[in-house]
Amino acid sequence: MFRVGFGYDLHQLKKGSKLLIGGVEIDSEFGAFSFSDGDCLLHALVDAMLGGAGLGDIGEYFPDTDERFRDINSSFFVTETLDLINKNDFKIVNMDATILLERPKLMNYKQIIKKNIANLLNISEYSVNIKAKTNEKIGEIGASLAIASYVVVLLEG
Repeated sequence: MFRVGFGYDLHQLKKGSKLLIGGVEIDSEFGAFSFSDGDCLLHALVDAMLGGAGLGDIGEYFPDTDERFRDINSSFFVTETLDLINKNDFKIVNMDATILLERPKLMNYKQIIKKNIANLLNISEYSVNIKAKTNEKIGEIGASLAIASYVVVLLEG
């Protein structure tokens, strides 16, 4: 049986904060504002994994009202969710992501992000795809006020 999961996340960008995407620190004057580390790609990935397995969403497992998760590295969310879906007899076949960010350009980071996510998910780099897009200077993302990510995963169970 195959199941598809979809995830989305959006974070406000603030000057002076750290920008993490897929567990990789990006050289940027702006970073994500968030309760945890603000890694919107990993947050969207967790939602996609949970959704594909029919297990709810990230807020049900890692609420922003729980101080244990304040400033935590979002890789923790991914590894815990991977354990959860494995316990429910699912495994990840592949993952495809789109990151919306006006700047900085992510061309030089995409391969590093891909490798990091493949390692987190314990799957081949061939099974992970990372795309980066601008918002053509439109809206909050286009004005460099926000970052968003969309993720789709295929699960087999």
